[in-house]
Amino acid sequence: MPKMGDAMTEGKVVRWYKKAGDVVKKGEPVLEIETDKVNLDLEAEQDGTIGQVEVQEGQMVPVGGRLAMISAPGEKIEKSEKPEKSEKPAEPAPTQRRALDKKDSIKHSTGEYGEAMEMKGPRIDRSAPPAAPLRVVEGGKKRSSPLARKMAQEMGVSLDAVQGSGPQGRIIARDIKGAPARSLPATAQKLETKEIPLSAMRRTIAKRLAESTGPIPHFYLTADYDVTNLLLLRAQLNEIENTKFSVNDFVIRAAALALRHHPNVNASWGDEAITQHGEIHIGVAVSTPEGLITPVVRNADQKSVMEIATDVRTLADKAKNRKLRPEEYQGSTFTISNLGAWGIEEFTAIINPPNVAILAIGAAASRAVVIDKQVVIRDRMKITMSCDHRVVDGAAGAEYLKTLRQYLEQPIRLIV
Repeated sequence: MPKMGDAMTEGKVVRWYKKAGDVVKKGEPVLEIETDKVNLDLEAEQDGTIGQVEVQEGQMVPVGGRLAMISAPGEKIEKSEKPEKSEKPAEPAPTQRRALDKKDSIKHSTGEYGEAMEMKGPRIDRSAPPAAPLRVVEGGKKRSSPLARKMAQEMGVSLDAVQGSGPQGRIIARDIKGAPARSLPATAQKLETKEIPLSAMRRTIAKRLAESTGPIPHFYLTADYDVTNLLLLRAQLNEIENTKFSVNDFVIRAAALALRHHPNVNASWGDEAITQHGEIHIGVAVSTPEGLITPVVRNADQKSVMEIATDVRTLADKAKNRKLRPEEYQGSTFTISNLGAWGIEEFTAIINPPNVAILAIGAAASRAVVIDKQVVIRDRMKITMSCDHRVVDGAAGAEYLKTLRQYLEQPIRLIV
């Protein structure tokens, strides 16, 4: 089991594409694993034969634990009893190699590389015999990539009706694009009592929330901002650039620029010292079907609103398809959570350790306000800052929100 991030301690075997006795080629997917952040396929490091499968589908395996053995080509496979449990995984025989416990055995299928590989189709090995038109795994389920399964679920496509064009009939993303969608039920599903096993992501979320709300002394500061000029600027840029900026893109840049003036907020708590970071990396909370994840916009204070918008959309798409790389969701120095799109006017967010603050962004809405003793209609937005009182005092948090106000209420500062 590979280690896909500093915080990862175990992974879950989702499904085996191969079974004991199957012949595999180097680079061929052998099984799918689930970590706390992503799903990915592990591929064989060498040609050979699956000699022994150590774990079953659905089982959790600690990092470094053995998943399977691959025997060298032509080597006789001998069935052996499952080794007794010990604190340290047993070493393989000298004539065998561990094929599934190294990072470089992973073809992560993340980002542009993964998308390109699936869209372009399989690599052709001209020395190998032609693959069968369709390969079915045990239980009658067709083989498919994680991205293909995700697309099928979102598009309402039944995998049973799809002919795979990948290696050995594996269903890939381009097969889903051309498949007819199945008719969705017109009425709500019948309710039933059932237990849903915890995913690795949900386990990690629960653990981190407990680590945050328990040890960290939270306090909250709420400010009400006039974002009339910001919304006008956004509309103008959308027209000029022929793109679609979100309010959150401007908030991210404003929050990052404000942090330049308040390094005590762009910080982390430690047992021996408080670390003030020399770079500003903004974590942006993204909702996925399995829970919340915070991909990171790196050096956000040095990026334009356009660059931030591009980064956020790319990262959000990867997050929803469980394709983020560890460096894309680790190392934030400050976090933003925005529920404005859901019509939430105001809320409080839980600090994302080791950050010492997080902004909770509410919806922008037109309200009647008094300006110069006259009632006028303005666009307003409430932002609540959750602070770690061990590092950020009330006055320090208030000063940060005051600086943030200058950027949001005078948005020309964000583009010059």
